[in-house]
Amino acid sequence: MRVVALAIAAASALAATPALATPLTLNGRPPAIINHRGASGYLPEETMEAYRLSVAQKADYLEGDVYVTKDGVAVMLHDGTLNATTNVVAYAATHPEIKALVASGGKYNVTDFTYAQLMQLTATFRTANGYGTYRAGYYDAGFHYQIATLEQVADLAYQTYLDTGKMIGIYPEAKQSGLNVADAILAVLNKAKYNGYFNAAHKTVFLQSFDSNQVAYMNGLTDIPVTQLGICPTTAAQAAAIKVFADGVGPSLNQTNAACVALAHDAGLYVHPYTFLYDATVYDTYYAYGVDGVFTNFAPIAYDERTTMFPVPEPASLALLGLGLTGLAAIRRRR
Repeated sequence: MRVVALAIAAASALAATPALATPLTLNGRPPAIINHRGASGYLPEETMEAYRLSVAQKADYLEGDVYVTKDGVAVMLHDGTLNATTNVVAYAATHPEIKALVASGGKYNVTDFTYAQLMQLTATFRTANGYGTYRAGYYDAGFHYQIATLEQVADLAYQTYLDTGKMIGIYPEAKQSGLNVADAILAVLNKAKYNGYFNAAHKTVFLQSFDSNQVAYMNGLTDIPVTQLGICPTTAAQAAAIKVFADGVGPSLNQTNAACVALAHDAGLYVHPYTFLYDATVYDTYYAYGVDGVFTNFAPIAYDERTTMFPVPEPASLALLGLGLTGLAAIRRRR
């Protein structure tokens, strides 16, 4: 009789639990959380502190932009200049060797700096909506935040896997013009120390660019999926044309709607829109469209909304289900 009671309890529990929503994504799995420039809503963008916080906030991918320094180091920086996100102007005022690197209009180009010179600068928040919005409790104004390198970000993802078994991915963008930056990105990913961790089969890396020439170039060199940024197809023919040289698209939020997501999926393209901020309802809307991932400055919000929309059965519920099914099987055998 106890087995019968347990079986009935399990059946009742399942009946009371709403059916799990199935994502309309290309692969049928919940959308990926791509932490845009690291945890840029909390800490200075594209610093190691921001990327480490991304891991703690359960992001699936660590995203960032890549430039190559004067001495050939692939570094994470969104702008081609250092003015908006570092203290370069104030620092140059008392360091003539840095002041000498100033370009036209008072700009400091990252490609004119060696890596050692970049390390003298402190990374700061840009003055734009969604960057450092939730800095309280995270940001230390006296700390020397530094621009990260692509290799440091890759090291973080790989070491997290070694330490925890969680496969954190990275999502570098070829931001600098030309093909040399693409070569520099692939050179890092192919380093022997990662033991092949960054490959398409493991789903631990995406590449991206707004430049279709860079997208096609990278796609011709690797089987790692490459994202064409800045577009969402509006016709089946356009989607098919993109599929020739790209594996997915990364449109802006304004470019993305349910129709373009469906067209992309029909062509075999994934869809990763940018950039999500702190309005939870926006995530809900785009998750319902079936987007395959979201570029977000606020991974905790993306995670909470994803969990709400696509809940995963709790281990206890799974155990109860197993026990209930075992009990029902026992009843059938006794009959």
